[in-house]
Amino acid sequence: MSLRILGGSARGRAFAVPQSARPSGVRLRKSLFDVLAVRFPAGRFLDLHGGSGAVALEAASRGYTVTVVEQDPAAVRTLTANAKALGLRAQVVQGDSAALLGKLPPHPMVFSDPPYTQDIPAFTARVLASGVVAPGGLLMAQHPVQTHLPEVEGYDLERRDYGSNALSLYTRLD
Repeated sequence: MSLRILGGSARGRAFAVPQSARPSGVRLRKSLFDVLAVRFPAGRFLDLHGGSGAVALEAASRGYTVTVVEQDPAAVRTLTANAKALGLRAQVVQGDSAALLGKLPPHPMVFSDPPYTQDIPAFTARVLASGVVAPGGLLMAQHPVQTHLPEVEGYDLERRDYGSNALSLYTRLD
């Protein structure tokens, strides 16, 4: 399977998708980057669950400074090869994002799309408590539409639904 980059320097170019991945849909990705274009037109972008690379590669294509975390070694190899083939710069870190939370510096933009079998509300709470979202920053948490993420003190929460998926946008208030 392959996907295409939607915008930026690699717009329209295809990239391979690892078999283990569940790519974010086109409508969700387009909306996500429409939001970022207004709120954060540039800056550091952290993808905590690289998977297919659809979001991280899109961010790199649009000029963001990207760090992407992925646990699966085959997906790491595919992400690295895709970035190179597309001429995009992305730092790919192999590891468990939950274990790395306390070691990652704060980022203004953090994207989280964990496996849907994971306890997404609990993982989201860990991300928000970890300090990885910079002051004034944004956590974009993708999850199944039937999962409801809680409001968290110190963050403004906005939810957007896209078919069977949703994005919960947490803006850090301080």
